[in-house]
Amino acid sequence: MSFTQNVYERLPLSLQNVAVSAYGWYWKRLRLGGVFESRLNDWRERESWNDERLHGWQVRRLREVLCTAWDSTEFYRPFWTPHGATRSHLEKFELEDLERLPVVGKENLRTSPGCNWRGGPGSREVGFVRSTSGSTGTPLRVGFSREVFQDIYGAVEARSYNWAGVSIRESRSMLGSRPIVPASQNGPPFWRYNMFERQVYLSGLHLSSSSVGDYADALNRFRPVTMTGYASAQSILAGLLEAAGLEVHSPRAVIATSDALDDKMKMTLESVFRAQVHQSWGLVENCAFATTCEHGRLHVHPDFGIVEVLGEDNSRAAPGETGRLVVTGLTNTTSLFIRYDTGDLGAWSGAPCPCGRGTFPVLAEIVGRVEDVVVGANDVRLRRFDRVFTDFPSIRRAQVIQESRELVRVLLEADPDYENRFSGQISARMRDLLGAMRIEVEKVDSIPLTAGGKFRAVISRISEGGEYQSSME
Repeated sequence: MSFTQNVYERLPLSLQNVAVSAYGWYWKRLRLGGVFESRLNDWRERESWNDERLHGWQVRRLREVLCTAWDSTEFYRPFWTPHGATRSHLEKFELEDLERLPVVGKENLRTSPGCNWRGGPGSREVGFVRSTSGSTGTPLRVGFSREVFQDIYGAVEARSYNWAGVSIRESRSMLGSRPIVPASQNGPPFWRYNMFERQVYLSGLHLSSSSVGDYADALNRFRPVTMTGYASAQSILAGLLEAAGLEVHSPRAVIATSDALDDKMKMTLESVFRAQVHQSWGLVENCAFATTCEHGRLHVHPDFGIVEVLGEDNSRAAPGETGRLVVTGLTNTTSLFIRYDTGDLGAWSGAPCPCGRGTFPVLAEIVGRVEDVVVGANDVRLRRFDRVFTDFPSIRRAQVIQESRELVRVLLEADPDYENRFSGQISARMRDLLGAMRIEVEKVDSIPLTAGGKFRAVISRISEGGEYQSSME
């Protein structure tokens, strides 16, 4: 636990709300200040462009990104040179030329933090850093400048919130994994309030049949215009509300983020919250972005990043054929991700969307981040454990397996500098989340994949909570 988190957890409830509001004030200025308004207008304007104009903009932006990567990062020039790339070639690249460059895996970037940052690891352009482990458990540090972050949130407002008929400036709830409610807290309230953004932050770490009433009370009290949060956590909450027979405030829109959203999850969310559910697919790396329109179709935003769907041999997948999502970022020009393998799978749709946004291609599906539910000794239900592993850069990949109601195993692929004492720290963090359970941490050479060749970050071998479980197979 960090010093700041330790101090926060010792504060009385009223001061925790003050701290959350102060943090919200800082983030509101960071995201919605500076160039946000001008970039928001740019995102809205490009929605009306025809194919030719948007394609020309993409090509120009791609060339700028490629030349910046060649000139100003430690990683790309030596990575591309063996494949025959030169700067003069990059200056003339077309979109179809991207396939001449090699695909970049997270492991290529993880071992040398900041190697893909503009200006290198010590770049003064990097205003702040976010870490991600995603569904693979492999941590990666991503740098942003303030201007880039404001540009990104211009896209979020224009293409996610506005498409859903709402605004990020309106009241909202957030159901996530930030430890704003101490894991050791056993009683309500399981939320904190950010007054500067009119945001009620609901803890995704305390969802259970015994706590769900407090979540219902919070939603009915604050009546948010928009409900946001992890798709997996929101679907668990909806299932618990449905099972308890509790009716809650109906928002104008539900925006499901971070995880894959399957049809069953979407139906449950729409039934319980009586609102249209919109999916928002993105990455902490901020190199690709897709959101659903009013017809429920998932559109890629090609001015945010270029998305390729590739087969195992790196050839382009046909419409309807599932392949790896490989992306090239056009917006995050601080951390450059070029032909980056996201670890997610998807397929292009072969049918046009009735919404008329023909310049924004449609994904038929995204798979790869729907995980099983782990049920804790405290009855908490969790699908994501990213935060358990983010402080351990020597961990390449992690898998959580619930063998029984009493036992959870954690398998780790780790570098040679992994220290055995880390296993005890990981066990303690898991017990903080799940209660008094037996946690076994094991370092392995490789974590087995499924029969279909997929990696599962969370596996449950029990039937409890089965109504919330999803399978990737």
